[in-house]
Amino acid sequence: MGGEADVDRILRGVDGPRSLLVLGDTGTGKTRLLRIAAKKARARGARVLSARACSSEAQQPYACLHQLLLPVRDELDVLPAPQQRALRALFAPTPDDVPPDGMVLPTAVLTLLTQLARTGPLLLTADDLQDCDRASLAVLSFVARRLTDPSVTVLFSAHGEAPPPDVPSDLAVLSLGPLSRRAAARLLDAQPGAPTGRARLELLRQAEGNPLAIIELSRAGERTRGIQQMFAARLDALPEETRNALLYAAAALPEEQLGTVMAALGSDDLRVWAPAEAAGLVTVAQGRLAFCNPLTRTAAYHRQPAQLRRRAHRDLAAVSAHGPSHLAMAAVGPDESVAAALEAASDRGDRFTAARALERAALLSTLDHDRARRLTAALIAASDVGDPAWVRELYTAQSQLNRDPELMGVAACVMSGALSLLSFQREAFDLLLEAARRTPESDGTTAFALAAVATGIARESGLPEHRRQLGFFLGRVSEDGGPHTDVLASLKALASTTTGPSRSARLLTTASLAHLTDESDLCAEQFRQAGERLRAHGTLGRLAWTVAAQVETLLGLGRWAEAESLIEEGLSYAAVHRWTRVEMDLEALGTTLRALRGESVPGTRFTGPNWRSVSLHENRATHARMLRACGLTAMVLGDGDSAFRHLRTLFTDDGDPLDPFLSPRCVAELAVAAHRTGRRREGAHVLARVRRSQGARPTTRMTLLMHHATALVDEDADPEHHFQLAVVNPEAARWPLERARARLDYAIWLRRRRRPLEARAQLTVVLEAAARLGARHLAESARGELRASGVAEAPASTDPLVELTAQQRQIVRLAADGLSNREIGEQLFLSPRTVGSHLYNVYPKLGISSRHQLRDLLVCEK
Repeated sequence: MGGEADVDRILRGVDGPRSLLVLGDTGTGKTRLLRIAAKKARARGARVLSARACSSEAQQPYACLHQLLLPVRDELDVLPAPQQRALRALFAPTPDDVPPDGMVLPTAVLTLLTQLARTGPLLLTADDLQDCDRASLAVLSFVARRLTDPSVTVLFSAHGEAPPPDVPSDLAVLSLGPLSRRAAARLLDAQPGAPTGRARLELLRQAEGNPLAIIELSRAGERTRGIQQMFAARLDALPEETRNALLYAAAALPEEQLGTVMAALGSDDLRVWAPAEAAGLVTVAQGRLAFCNPLTRTAAYHRQPAQLRRRAHRDLAAVSAHGPSHLAMAAVGPDESVAAALEAASDRGDRFTAARALERAALLSTLDHDRARRLTAALIAASDVGDPAWVRELYTAQSQLNRDPELMGVAACVMSGALSLLSFQREAFDLLLEAARRTPESDGTTAFALAAVATGIARESGLPEHRRQLGFFLGRVSEDGGPHTDVLASLKALASTTTGPSRSARLLTTASLAHLTDESDLCAEQFRQAGERLRAHGTLGRLAWTVAAQVETLLGLGRWAEAESLIEEGLSYAAVHRWTRVEMDLEALGTTLRALRGESVPGTRFTGPNWRSVSLHENRATHARMLRACGLTAMVLGDGDSAFRHLRTLFTDDGDPLDPFLSPRCVAELAVAAHRTGRRREGAHVLARVRRSQGARPTTRMTLLMHHATALVDEDADPEHHFQLAVVNPEAARWPLERARARLDYAIWLRRRRRPLEARAQLTVVLEAAARLGARHLAESARGELRASGVAEAPASTDPLVELTAQQRQIVRLAADGLSNREIGEQLFLSPRTVGSHLYNVYPKLGISSRHQLRDLLVCEK
């Protein structure tokens, strides 16, 4: 839920003011946020006084204040007599009571709260401040402006985007906007009986990030009577022509403009919307009409009878560019003409729109073979969207109708991809094998798709039997028709194929091949180009297959800010579409990134529900990413034995790699752990197996890594020779962290052989690389070695931001310029929550406790 981190920080006295006003529209979670704050405060031993204003009591003086202070009415003896009388009159007024002097009551409340705070922390919460009576609001405003005791915290909430009248203008404000996609998906998942597949995606789109809408729409399902009752009084109070206009607006698609709705109504008189605007149901501006709450759209639509809803869709179909969609909504049974129109229009929007249109076209089809064909097309579109549950729904329906081998092959290919995203690699590969045996060899497009998906599954599973069986698929699409028994050979064959793949597919294939051959710059560029194309069309399913490899490439290149943004984006998509395997991969890579930056914390564990339920044996790439993350984290925390144990598990007892691609690229990290823990012989054994597995012509990157490892663990080799080979090659600059690590270990070796001047030269370069990367742990190690080599401790830097990463420095400077977390995130392509997390972490390093101190800090820097 948005805002929890901000409130939690205020409760702990870490940042910001002690008084806060939470603003937001209906359903954005204001009340829930105050309840969470109260619960956390009580858990920390604080006393909580709460009130919720009510519009029916807005004309009763001090009604809200009475509710707030009622629990402490027996603790007034600590106050001076005049103040006691003023407060007792509030709780038990008599005919003889005289209204207190203007300052007596506010002062009494302030004094009482200060006295209560002496016994422990105190939290005041007042909800729905816009409905608060003016007398209570005046007292609460007086108190909020004058509270100086750090033990007292005040949290208000109010509806809307601006503070209510008479609220202090200097009161800190937290505006609650829509939930992020990830948070919205998590909230939906927490609801009992939450929908899946297409219904889930439609609900998330319809709710627009509004928490109440997510909860109520999930609870209602197809029965919307409860939602209708929520808005019944306000809708029924509108004139009939306005209610009818709201029906047309609710029936319109979100992308349709106000002009389309007015044309369907047959009028250009905007006065029809005035009553709805006055009631706070809609806003009309700049040619667009928007419902103030997503639930209002649902209520306005379903409150009208089916006959009127059908007429609205027919009228909209007559004037809208999305006519087939409206005709489909108006249809009451199979209609081939509407189905054909939907199918023809399916390529006009993004892939979600196409999949939904094709599924509706299939339902409206009158013949089974047309229905099967359209379901297959919907399957492909839903796969492009990247929702495995939707794919499963469509595959089940298609399988019951279809007997065409070609369509069956396409459907099986799509379903296998969905199963792989859900982590079921064996089932996915077996389904592909069965489909390939039934697919005619003349169908080059399907054969390419089957081979591409099989290659991807074999890459993720890491199972030897899957790699051996790739030849069956590749023999059908490669020019030489020969056997292909590994993923690398498979990708090369696919890249040389001239039939079938689209431009995006070719880019992804080339990028994946470059990933495996360590052509990192080419890989990153090809992934970037493919990503732009895929995002533009909402084709997220293909991104799901490659996002982990793209993150790994960016990490290797030292482009960590880009990697972090991609991890955040991928986790958001994974939460929405339930990409189990992808979510696990990105969690592991996020932990790896924190370790590389030196930001690891003790207690890091992969213990979520996915990690407990997924078979890592058939998801070896995921397992390898998790083991590396654990190993690097342990290394940063100084636990060499755990680091070695995790990194050693990347290889079998015989030294064979757990994952044929990822495990060998960790050989230098394993060698470092082996060297530090006295297990050089075991490290040398693994290195020898890695060297044999790479063949006579390893990639440049693997050559450098093996030289680094050899220098550390091979007792028969010349360490200095291999250290120099690991660092002097100009190509090593493409992987800056790996080169800097090799330099660090070389410097340690030089220092221990009493060659401090040479060691210092290497360490100076390491420090420069660590500063560019934001690798704090690497920098600390280099400084320690410099001290050991006789370099005096450098004077403290006058730059207060020197200890921050490059990205953290950017965030701090933008925050000091007055930008909000959301504005900073838009500039740096980060989520507002990530920005807030960075700021939370840097405050202690800068010796400050609040956002407003940043500007003074940077002024001093200048």
